[in-house]
Amino acid sequence: MLGLSMGITALILVLMYWKYEHSYNQWNPYKDRVFEVYKAGFDDGGLNPWMPAPMANQLDQLSDVIESYTFLWNFTKSKSITIGNRQDFVYNLADHQASYLDMFPFPAIYGTIKDYQDNKLDAIALERKQAERLFGVGVDPVGEEVILDGGKHVIVRLVYEVPGPTSNAPDAFVSYSGEQTIVDKINVWNDHNYNILIKLKQGILLSDVKTRIINTLYQPFLEAYAKHEGITEDEYRAKYMQEDRYVFFDLEHAYLNPKSEIYGSGEHTQKILTSMLVVAVLLLFLSILNTSNLTMVQYFKRAKEVGVRKVLGAEKGNLIVQFVFESVLTTVLSFVLALFLIELLLPYFNLLVDQTLVFYIGDFVFLFIGILISIIVLAAILPGLFVVSFNTLTVLKGNFVRSKLGVIVRSTLLVFQFVIAFFFLTIALFMNKQITYLINQNLGFKGDQIVNISYHLSGIQNSYEVFNDFKEDLLKIKGVEGVTAHSLRIGQEEGSSSTNRIGEVSLHSGNIIVDSDFINLMGIQLKGGRFFDPKLKSEGENKVLVNETFERAFDFKEGVIGKKIQWNGKYFEIIGVVRDFNMKGFMVNSTPQTYFMGNAASWFHYLLSTVSVKISRDDVQGTLVRIEDFWKDRVEPVYPMKYAFVNEQFADTYRKSVYQKTLFMVLMGVSVFTALLGLLAIVSFSIENRLKEVAIRKVMGAEGKSLIVNLSGKFIIYCTLGFCISVFPVYYAVQLWLEDFVYRIEVGVLPFILAFIILLFLSVLLVVWKSWLATRINVLTYINYE
Repeated sequence: MLGLSMGITALILVLMYWKYEHSYNQWNPYKDRVFEVYKAGFDDGGLNPWMPAPMANQLDQLSDVIESYTFLWNFTKSKSITIGNRQDFVYNLADHQASYLDMFPFPAIYGTIKDYQDNKLDAIALERKQAERLFGVGVDPVGEEVILDGGKHVIVRLVYEVPGPTSNAPDAFVSYSGEQTIVDKINVWNDHNYNILIKLKQGILLSDVKTRIINTLYQPFLEAYAKHEGITEDEYRAKYMQEDRYVFFDLEHAYLNPKSEIYGSGEHTQKILTSMLVVAVLLLFLSILNTSNLTMVQYFKRAKEVGVRKVLGAEKGNLIVQFVFESVLTTVLSFVLALFLIELLLPYFNLLVDQTLVFYIGDFVFLFIGILISIIVLAAILPGLFVVSFNTLTVLKGNFVRSKLGVIVRSTLLVFQFVIAFFFLTIALFMNKQITYLINQNLGFKGDQIVNISYHLSGIQNSYEVFNDFKEDLLKIKGVEGVTAHSLRIGQEEGSSSTNRIGEVSLHSGNIIVDSDFINLMGIQLKGGRFFDPKLKSEGENKVLVNETFERAFDFKEGVIGKKIQWNGKYFEIIGVVRDFNMKGFMVNSTPQTYFMGNAASWFHYLLSTVSVKISRDDVQGTLVRIEDFWKDRVEPVYPMKYAFVNEQFADTYRKSVYQKTLFMVLMGVSVFTALLGLLAIVSFSIENRLKEVAIRKVMGAEGKSLIVNLSGKFIIYCTLGFCISVFPVYYAVQLWLEDFVYRIEVGVLPFILAFIILLFLSVLLVVWKSWLATRINVLTYINYE
């Protein structure tokens, strides 16, 4: 009963998570008409979600099929605001075009979507909870003025409710900057900083208009590229456009789409969900097998009872009904225990999946009924039919238990239990090995004792100039050993990317903004050349470094140092090559990167997002307090200092993998426990039915050791057979899991051997123990009885 309860519990918990993850954006009435837009046709098969503002002109030409479109521009974690004489913060603020509400029609609590869109240049919309925090519960704030950090005055035009899980749902948003930016850059083709959503008109199918949309969006590029090649547009299409230049992902499936970068949850989420579901189903199947095994053993023990009742006139149907009733009673008790386990384990499961799932029994009524029917069929009706179908005379003679068919059925069920137990145990060992391997990887940088401070300034300030102004004073604080600033965010993509040219060869790369102490403080190595000279402040205006991946992409025999790259209309000389280092996580390959000083472009200071400080191991807490005081007094008096240690931030990039390992370790323990329970039941039953044989052998002079070997030998064979069957499924599952990691172990034989030894040892221990007890029987008791 306990094993079945644990199987039901595991499946319910996983299904709760499955249901929640699949519910994203499902409330949206336009989910099948709204599409993300991506550039495609790249040599590496990748997709790019970043578009220039002039695409708006192309979309306007499709007004007969596209009802609306929106440019997504900026997302800010927090912003200082003033309401009356009170200063506060607005959190999770987005800056999108007002047509965003055409894609996500959030229900209005106060105000209207139309009012917001009609006054989009001075409007702010607030999610209900944020509005209640700022203005009070039950208060209608529509019409209230809010002054944003930087001096912009906006009016609350809408308070909305997010009715269900939504991809990147903002807690507040404005449109004045997003709208004006598109207007200002409507003719700037090299500013690829916007995501685009389109909404088709009612009744229009994407498949019917896809080609036209692609051709319209690509037309300006086609004209320019064909002209550059000196060929006609048709010739360019025939030569270069074998694949679509744009792809579209519908909002309905975007969250779990591994290729979606705009509203997707990551390329591995769907695989993780599927793996968890398969594991939970296997565990439940193992539990049902175990229940069926135990039931079969109990029925075998009652075989003579069945035979006597059949002789006395009992019908098969009545016997089966009795068996089913007993099984239903056991199953219902298992469900009750499972409900208790769900409530007990749900908080810990929420920690594993980083969610706040809530259990409602009504959501799983049909699942409970389905499981109940499955258990009744597999663990009651089929075993019952099996038992009552045997010849009454054979059963009464006592030969039924040792019949060939009875042995085959029990052995088959036991082998399947071993297969599933080996599956969980071996995969858990591989996961443990992989996570250990990741933790011990050389990342290419050293994060020890380095604190990353989120660099967010209030007002309108140049963050690069402000950093240079306070850097030397920050270095004077007791316990501070080094300071640098950069645009890297651990576990995230670069905040900016551009296309670079060396001669006629072009390459898209991420733009990393650094200061002159970056590589020294972070412990990053140079492959060749030099880094920026802190004494030459002006060299940042025309010098650049690249990483190894960038250099390999161009594949110049003499290397790239000394070459000049064309970037955004300017030429920069490459003065060094930085060795690849990994800050994005173990599941991401190194990508081409260019390293600029903050004065290389007028807008680079917007990208400077992190100040890294290396602190002494002595008095860490005191040093952090002194840095916080300095930050508030000298750097930023409005926004509280937010910081984290680099090593902890990087650990977050593989935390899900650690959670998977923990989950598999738990499931492994449950599966092995369940398999051993089944083994114990069958061993006990088999040995009990051979006690006469044991007694006779002892009378004939057999030693205890030989009796133990004789009784336990076949169970070792079953364990070995289960292991052999499990090898291929485990190998396939491990390969599937490992392919997500750029840094991964080889699938060697050691975890297989270790799993076999562990489970074999436990099985042998259990079987030998029961066999040893059998050899201690009183011989006269069993001979006299017979």
